[in-house]
Amino acid sequence: MFPSQLLLSSKHHKEQILNPIFEPFGTVLFVNEGFDTDDFGTFCGSIPRKEGPKYTVKEKCLAGMQFATLRQGMASEGSFGPHPNIPILTINEEWLVYIDLDLGLEIYGRSTTIEVCHAQLHYQDAAQLPSFLSNCSFGKQGLVLKNASSGQLLEKGIQEPAQLELLLQQIPEWQIETDLRAHMNPLRQKNIAAAGKDLMERMQRRCPNCAHPDFSVQKVSGQLACSLCFQLTDNYQFLEYTCNYCAHHQIEERTDKKLEDPQFCNNCNP
Repeated sequence: MFPSQLLLSSKHHKEQILNPIFEPFGTVLFVNEGFDTDDFGTFCGSIPRKEGPKYTVKEKCLAGMQFATLRQGMASEGSFGPHPNIPILTINEEWLVYIDLDLGLEIYGRSTTIEVCHAQLHYQDAAQLPSFLSNCSFGKQGLVLKNASSGQLLEKGIQEPAQLELLLQQIPEWQIETDLRAHMNPLRQKNIAAAGKDLMERMQRRCPNCAHPDFSVQKVSGQLACSLCFQLTDNYQFLEYTCNYCAHHQIEERTDKKLEDPQFCNNCNP
């Protein structure tokens, strides 16, 4: 399905993260160095992103394809924000999209995680600097330096202790943040790889009716019974697959479990 070479409209060496996933299927990703994806928004805030990550990743992909005069392409987009159910937690959401204009394909891969490196430290808390650097694995994880008063970005991609020490001496009212760009954020790299695997799985799962790829789960339904009292729980029993091309619908019972643990039963564990 994929060509032997596929454009990835992205920056910050994401092709190095994704190529190990695509190469076994005969596809090598390449980037167009002349295409600046920062126009779609930056994590440091210098260019705000106007729309959500799913909309943005599609627009980025189409713009990159147009720039390279290609009919097939892929793009990547990530975001960080509060967890929808547990606001004190930060969630990283990564999106990939593959578009083939000739075949009319628009297929998304997605992965979310709360395993993130997303933190900041203010100059007034300078005593916490050693623990902050240790906790964020400084060196592998890059940092961003801002003026604490104005919020102005002063430096990004900081990975050397000597560079950081010099910058903090020069800027008395500083604020440092973890650099969220892919090549500076190892935990984000893991999540991008997970989104790549999700995309590949969707490409391989074909509709049994029309053979179109991305025959994927659109919703879940049913209720698993408790393994102790056999009353119905709130956890789902069935996966409902729908083809986005021919609308074929198929319901499958989940295979990972037949009954639910009593700890998730409102009767046994109210």
